Amino acid sequence: MAAAHTINWPKDVRRPILSYTQSMFDDTFTSLPLDLDQEQENYLELIETLKVEARSMLMAEGNTISGKLVLIDTLERLGVAYHFDQEIEEQLEKIFKFQYEDEDQDYDLFTTTLQFRLLRQHRHHVSCSIFDKFKGEDNKFKETIHTDAKGLLSLYEATHLRIHGEQVLEEALTFTKHHLNRMVQQLEPPLQDQVKRALEQPIHRGIPRIETRYYISFYGKDNSKNDLLLKLAKLDFNYVQNMYKKDLCLLSRWWNEVSPSLSYARNRVVEAYLWGTAYHFEPQYSYVRVAVAKSIQMLTVVDDTYDNYATLEEAHLFTKILERCVAP
Repeated sequence: MAAAHTINWPKDVRRPILSYTQSMFDDTFTSLPLDLDQEQENYLELIETLKVEARSMLMAEGNTISGKLVLIDTLERLGVAYHFDQEIEEQLEKIFKFQYEDEDQDYDLFTTTLQFRLLRQHRHHVSCSIFDKFKGEDNKFKETIHTDAKGLLSLYEATHLRIHGEQVLEEALTFTKHHLNRMVQQLEPPLQDQVKRALEQPIHRGIPRIETRYYISFYGKDNSKNDLLLKLAKLDFNYVQNMYKKDLCLLSRWWNEVSPSLSYARNRVVEAYLWGTAYHFEPQYSYVRVAVAKSIQMLTVVDDTYDNYATLEEAHLFTKILERCVAP
């Protein structure tokens, strides 16, 4: 194999200027609608009213375990569970305790896998041995669940919370992917849409707010949907999205102030902000999102300084400065 050749640039000569694609967002977020504050107040008033009703549904006595699990999962996937953190934790704690008190529970595939996923998502220790009952004497998954699309989808999502050594979930992942791919074209919407999305991007590996947007669309087509929860989700999504616009307005103005002296660097403020929303999408974490976005944008500047601005000698000096800044 031929050796790679290194170009030795003279110390006082700059490398060729790189050409970057201009930001597709440009000045999209540098200004806000004049009536945005009033719009936010209207959203908040409606959201608070619907929250009271949704909380009553969540805390109502007499609901089955399956019904509670479905409600909690719906709230989480609609992106409004953060309004009910304490109530959800209380309900899941009861479900977790009941799991050990009632050893004779015989839930179907959908309920078993949903319970497993929700409890693990909320840091409860749940053994994967609960899936053994869906295997036959040959230690393979039973033929009876091959056509249960809803159950298979729930099991598929649950497999993404597996830990090292959980062989039954490794097998379940392969098993569910095969059968979901086989049957997806024969399914009816919105289940078909959910299966397609899950195969492309499982819930556990997605960015919460993006997955919420998909699920709101799916849920709106579901004949069994709860109109109150759907309305709450849409209002909340719009309210939080407006907060993102405010954050991006602040960031865009900040970048416009500093960018004239950094004309060689890429503007990737919006893309950097998306990283922040992946950490914390909730409205109260605006500071976190903005801080993450600024940090990533400045790292982009550092990268572009090396690639597109400094001579070799300047790059060495710049490296020394950065090392001193981060040194303990």
